[in-house]
Amino acid sequence: MSNLPHECRLTFAEDLTPDDVHELEAFLMVHLGRVHDEVGPSGEISFALRALLILISDSAGTLTALLGLENPDAWQRSMIVGEWRRLRGTAMDFNHCDGYNHALWWNPIRHCNAADEADEQGRIRRAQGTETDPEDGV
Repeated sequence: MSNLPHECRLTFAEDLTPDDVHELEAFLMVHLGRVHDEVGPSGEISFALRALLILISDSAGTLTALLGLENPDAWQRSMIVGEWRRLRGTAMDFNHCDGYNHALWWNPIRHCNAADEADEQGRIRRAQGTETDPEDGV
């Protein structure tokens, strides 16, 4: 893996596009489909793989719909991050395979945007007692 790019294009969930989601979904479908083909059409492993393929498709569909929102609420922004992390985490086991897009899928996304990240860092500092809350007036 010495040919990994030095910079990841995705820093925040707001950088995601529906095309990014479709690319990752297609990659997963191809590789898990190959495993399913090797296992055969019956048996517990086959049923589990089919269920996983359905979950991937549902997750990608949900994520695509959420990305279409103009001003997502905080819970929707969190859901975007969570759905992307679910798909990306599923793909991590295939990071050695042809078609794995290291520039898009290697680094995890932890926040929807820079403001969400700053809010989280502020909450952490306040919890550690290293920063006062402006609302406290201290």
